Amino acid sequence: MNTHPNVEIEHLLAERERLYERVAQCERDLALYRRFVEESSILSVQIDRHGTITYANLATDHALGYAPAACIGRSLFDFLHADDRIHAEEIYRKGIEQRERSITFEGRLVRFDGVVFYYLWIMTLHYEADALISATALAQDISAFHQLRDELQENRAMLQLVIDNLPQGIFWKDRESRFLGCNQHLLAQTGLSSVNEIVGKTDFDMPWKELAAAYQADDRAVMILGPRLNTEERLVREDGATVWLRTSKIPLQRDGEVIGVLGMFQDITEEKRQAEELRIFKLVIENAPDGIGIADPRLVLTYANPSFARMLGYPSLKGMLVPEVTHPDDLERLERIARQVLEGEVPHETIRYVRSDGSFVPVQASALALRDTNGDLIGYASINRDITEQLRTEESLRASEQRNRALLNGIPDLMFVLSPDGVFLDYKADSSGDLYIPPESFLNRKVTEVMPPELAELTMRSLEALKRTHEMQTYVYQLMLNDELRDFEARMVLSGNDALVLSRDVTRQKRAERERQAMQEQIIQAQQVAIRELSTPLVPIADGVVAMPIIGTIDTLRAQQIMETLLQGIAEHQARIAILDITGVRVVDTQVAGALIRAARASSLLGAQVVLTGISPAIAQTLVHIGAELREMVTRPTLQEGIAYALKQHA
Repeated sequence: MNTHPNVEIEHLLAERERLYERVAQCERDLALYRRFVEESSILSVQIDRHGTITYANLATDHALGYAPAACIGRSLFDFLHADDRIHAEEIYRKGIEQRERSITFEGRLVRFDGVVFYYLWIMTLHYEADALISATALAQDISAFHQLRDELQENRAMLQLVIDNLPQGIFWKDRESRFLGCNQHLLAQTGLSSVNEIVGKTDFDMPWKELAAAYQADDRAVMILGPRLNTEERLVREDGATVWLRTSKIPLQRDGEVIGVLGMFQDITEEKRQAEELRIFKLVIENAPDGIGIADPRLVLTYANPSFARMLGYPSLKGMLVPEVTHPDDLERLERIARQVLEGEVPHETIRYVRSDGSFVPVQASALALRDTNGDLIGYASINRDITEQLRTEESLRASEQRNRALLNGIPDLMFVLSPDGVFLDYKADSSGDLYIPPESFLNRKVTEVMPPELAELTMRSLEALKRTHEMQTYVYQLMLNDELRDFEARMVLSGNDALVLSRDVTRQKRAERERQAMQEQIIQAQQVAIRELSTPLVPIADGVVAMPIIGTIDTLRAQQIMETLLQGIAEHQARIAILDITGVRVVDTQVAGALIRAARASSLLGAQVVLTGISPAIAQTLVHIGAELREMVTRPTLQEGIAYALKQHA
């Protein structure tokens, strides 16, 4: 349908008016937005792809100290703090490489007058055909936030510092008994090095895991029933050591709701150790055999152990004056002890106490002053040892020592005491008093330095054997004393760690032994001559006839004696016939036969003929068996027949 041209024109005019109005509104909105951007406290800048500012709002005056126009053409990153610039450029570069649409970072701006502000940057990147053409950066001043955050961190650091320097260990857990934090004292006590080793973990993850169930049950009881204070607990450290803690736990609340447990503990290991030491010390004191007493500055006994009370025969000494139980003659000594104690000395004196029955008991007393931490005197302590038995023993020892010394002086031997390395420590001369060298020349000197080499070596060898075997060593030696070579016999025994040497002069005994030995040798020689004469008797039977009966075994020596006696008898009696009777010889071997043959030959050289008699059947067989040649001898079965033969030949 056709419309009137005027109507269309009006319609177009109306549409134009609406468009004008919309453009005007857009311009008003744009002006409003521009004014908002221009006058906004948020810093707004436009940069090209190189980071150069192409637009900046009025906030640059506050942020940078420059008017917007003074900022255009400069790099945005030049206004950043030097410590933040590289980091910001790196974020910007990576954002472009990764085609990010928006990047966020914190960076400080340095104003013209040097004031530094903290800003949070939000940068929108604009691309065209995947290439960066510009970027819009909005920066919010967060300096107040930073200051608040720094103050908060400082406050938290101060609170943590306070907590860390408390003498107690502190920890806090959530409702599941997971650790949320602790102080340094807890870390030191448990052997851990960092809070990170405990946060988020439970007791089951800790070195004390075998106690974890009990700890967590205690945590739950605290969260339900309320605080538990001063509970003593064991804790196993990271290094395996066990410590004792006095622990207090209270519910950790927020707005009235229990959110966990707050715990505090104090290491009482040393306290328990001291308490145990005190208990043991008191036990030792109460059961000590010595009498131990404590008196105040007025010498009134405030404590006496049972031994002290028994020593003096009282059920208790508490409240008694020390002078009251002291022997009257020892009161001056008691005053001297008190003065010495006040001067810082620890005297040891013998003093007598008076028993309840009036008798006296001698004691070896030592005393010391008791002072408080300010050094003021608060009393005296004394340790008293009953020396009644000791005095009796000493008296017995003195008597015994006198007896022993008398016995020692009665021993004629020379005595030395040697150290393990052979040093002369002491000596006692023998009855003669003779010494190789004076005492001052050998005491405290080694044997090898003062004695003749051979004797020193012998002594040291015996000393080493004594130390090794612990058995007595004996040795003999000779020593020149007073121009006389003397004989000594030494015995070495252990005396504690040292060696005792008893050396006896046996010169006379040795001389007597040598004389006895010479006399014995003479007697033996005479006996041997007599025995020889008896064992090889030569009997003259008639003129020119001798007989020698031989009895027993014939060895080489006796065979020689037989020949000597036979030849001597032939020569002495000018015998022409010599009868050898072997009736008493049980065994004839090659050696005996040879001896008889040699005797016959030797006799023939003196002009005598040997007649062998007394040959038994057994000996005859032996002579035949061994092939003995008896042609130079005349044989007859018996001595009687031999004599008859000799007399017949002589006639």
